[in-house]
Amino acid sequence: MRKIPVIFIAMFFLAGCWDQNQLNDNRLVNGISFDKAEESDHILGTVRAINIRSAGGGKFEVKDEFYETENETVTQLAVDLQNKVSGNMDVGKAFVIVVGEELAKTKGITSLVEPILRSTRGYISSRIVISEGKGHEILSLKLEDSPIVFEVDNLLTGGTKGTSIPKETTFTAWNEISDKTNDIFLPYIKKDNQDKVMLAGSALFNGDKFTGDTLTTSQTSLLLILRNELENRAILSIRSDELSQPFTIVIDKAKTKMDVRKKNGKVTCTITADLQARIQSYYEDKPSEDLKNLNTLASKKLTKKAKELTDLLIKANSDALGIAKDLSTKYPDSWNAEAWKQDYQQVTINPKVNVMILGSNNLK
Repeated sequence: MRKIPVIFIAMFFLAGCWDQNQLNDNRLVNGISFDKAEESDHILGTVRAINIRSAGGGKFEVKDEFYETENETVTQLAVDLQNKVSGNMDVGKAFVIVVGEELAKTKGITSLVEPILRSTRGYISSRIVISEGKGHEILSLKLEDSPIVFEVDNLLTGGTKGTSIPKETTFTAWNEISDKTNDIFLPYIKKDNQDKVMLAGSALFNGDKFTGDTLTTSQTSLLLILRNELENRAILSIRSDELSQPFTIVIDKAKTKMDVRKKNGKVTCTITADLQARIQSYYEDKPSEDLKNLNTLASKKLTKKAKELTDLLIKANSDALGIAKDLSTKYPDSWNAEAWKQDYQQVTINPKVNVMILGSNNLK
């Protein structure tokens, strides 16, 4: 019998009125993965599920179970998985959906999440992520220990609070894909050499398909700041030849303005981000920098990073800044949705980052 965190078992009981018969008749799915099958165009579907059964005397036996199958569609996968177990396969508390990068590139994610959202038993608040390699490899970790899904969910929660990854669910991702005036970017995870899951940043999309291009966690933080989506904080490191080692700042407040203009058929997007920060780490053998100089240096370096980021978005053909949304609203008469993806390649994006460090210990 595998160990399951007590707090997560309690969550299932608190989520609704469960009686003994309901528990005995349900496998509580907590994680799902979808991948491209090895030798066909089918989808490889994998689930991790908790099986809670009465052991008598008011006690319960809890098992973490693992199932997989292949078929053409998500609906067919659900039928196949249901046929593998007695009782109901309940997806109403599937915390995480992991999509392997190859499937996300070739098939996209619309056909994967649509059946879940349309189902009366689907969990629209599931976190959806892209994995390096196969999602199956993530979900199959720690088969003899606590469900890996809970670790992934905790990683995503912490990464969201730290503005290291976007805050997306199956519902919000579906809405943004349906919008057609901006492209989503989803959390990107991978396993390290010790089979530990880690946040690797974010995966860029063109429509509902993964472009194959990824951002680091620091690039993702900067992109979220440019989108005015700073959460509790963001931590960024500044490197410069003028300093012996990088210094680190914590962004506490951010205000971003985006101005999209079209003139003679040419689209220009100007983004200005004003950041309030504090120094988390700064050390020099011979400290001579005051706050004014550090503000200038941080502003210069982050503006350069922002330009590298926006150039990457153009190269990936991923409108993660939602330029199309502003353009279609401001210039509705000349807006052409069909030609946008080709026109986007010619857009000029000019980011400017202004940093104001409010103070730190011995700096004035």
